[in-house]
Amino acid sequence: MRQSASSITFATPSMLTQTHVETDPRFAFARVKGDICLVQLHPIQSETSLGIIVFRHEFVSIFRYSHDLRVSPEDIRVLELLDEDRIRYEEDNGTVFLAKDLMAQLRRMLDASSMIRMHRERQGRRRRSN
Repeated sequence: MRQSASSITFATPSMLTQTHVETDPRFAFARVKGDICLVQLHPIQSETSLGIIVFRHEFVSIFRYSHDLRVSPEDIRVLELLDEDRIRYEEDNGTVFLAKDLMAQLRRMLDASSMIRMHRERQGRRRRSN
């Protein structure tokens, strides 16, 4: 799944299982319960839930392990599977380093997401005031 600088492609929940790798965990940018996160998808999944590891942004391009999570397919949308060559993962201390271009891509996704939220909030206020 690739995206141009001007648009974001969102995967459908059913597409998650199609793009999910069966053997090795994969890093991805994903929307989990409404928030865009860096996650590691795990190959072990059931029909009703998926296992993921969520990483929190710590500094510039550094992310650290936050927590393990089981989510239903409806609660996660993979925005983009990440190229393993653009990531350094230090599993022993739970630290992930992303290449600059991946950070720029994540910033664009976050900016687009916040613009959509602001637009929806304004529309909601207008409807309530009418």
